[in-house]
Amino acid sequence: MPDLNFIEHHPQHVLEAFRRGSLIRSKSSGQADEKEFFELCFKEKMLEALAQGMPTARKKEEVPRWFVLAANLSLKLHLENSFLALERVVRCGGLLSAMPPEIASKHLDPQTRQILLECRGFNDKNTYQRSTPCDQDFLRKFVKEVTAPQWMDWFNGPVQQVFQSYGFFDPAGVFIGDGSYLFVPDNEAYEGSVVMWFDEHNHPAEYEKLTAQERKKAHRERCYKLVSLLHLRGDSYVYAGLAVVPGNTHEDPVLYGLVENFVRHVGRGVIKLLILDRGFIDGPNLSRCKKEWGIDVLLPVKKNMDIWTDAWALAKQAPWQPWSPPVAPAKAPPPIVLRGLSAGNSSGKKPLRPKRPKNLRRPPRRRLRAPNFVPSRASPVGPNARFR
Repeated sequence: MPDLNFIEHHPQHVLEAFRRGSLIRSKSSGQADEKEFFELCFKEKMLEALAQGMPTARKKEEVPRWFVLAANLSLKLHLENSFLALERVVRCGGLLSAMPPEIASKHLDPQTRQILLECRGFNDKNTYQRSTPCDQDFLRKFVKEVTAPQWMDWFNGPVQQVFQSYGFFDPAGVFIGDGSYLFVPDNEAYEGSVVMWFDEHNHPAEYEKLTAQERKKAHRERCYKLVSLLHLRGDSYVYAGLAVVPGNTHEDPVLYGLVENFVRHVGRGVIKLLILDRGFIDGPNLSRCKKEWGIDVLLPVKKNMDIWTDAWALAKQAPWQPWSPPVAPAKAPPPIVLRGLSAGNSSGKKPLRPKRPKNLRRPPRRRLRAPNFVPSRASPVGPNARFR
């Protein structure tokens, strides 16, 4: 029978163990980080700004949209995809600790040492004590009632506008366009998905053109295609736009549509450099990026393109020379100044120097000379003594 470990909230025991030095290791649960995150969101009023353009299918807003957004963010911070985990996430996370006390509170009972949740909610329909500000089934229905294109339009438009108002995008303006396949179970309930053939490297393949050996390694997958516009921030990246389309859709027009939509909502000058792969080579759209939106595009070229042939022809005709890093210029030696000579004095006479202030003058030097005489042994030494 496997061992069972029960974890309870006993902060006093943990503090006593810290004082005794009996803790072998400790691990942060992330509750403080989540609380700090939501406290900053409430302080900057970011959730309210994001919820203003948030789509909804309900005519009456019983639960504010900012809490729906906060609850979904809390689930994602805990890597939960099911709304059934809402009560557990609320109990263990830091969302309630950051919310106003008139809506919900979370504290430790000093007598029972148990965590107490007091949620008043947003309406007076329920008479029993709440464990969460709203029911998990309400969140599920709220998200399901809005279509996927509406969610993507909200994220690609109003969300990016709010991010721009808070100075979210890096001034360097480096973005990346990417297209990847999302494999899902072979179930027709996945609306808009298609079944395609893929080779051993998960690249799409035409089954009729594969050899007998390649067909053994090929496999069929039901999939979508995720086309994303990524923004580089330091050593990480964030999504500045995305679109989930059927797997057999070409990503080229979808990506340039995301770029155009981003520039329309956020403005020119935010995207300065767009890095793409060969699948996005499109002459008219590349020209639009530079002429209409002021975006420089960096991408590799194909060997069968004229620009590739032209580059190699120029490389063969140009004279090649070995390159070496530039040598830093040597520092000029300090000028030699002869004593008594200056730029305006060629006579050799010592120039006159300005007198120093009295408080900075040096004290006069006193020369002490040793006597060259020795007192006589027979003569007494005193004020009337005579010396040889």
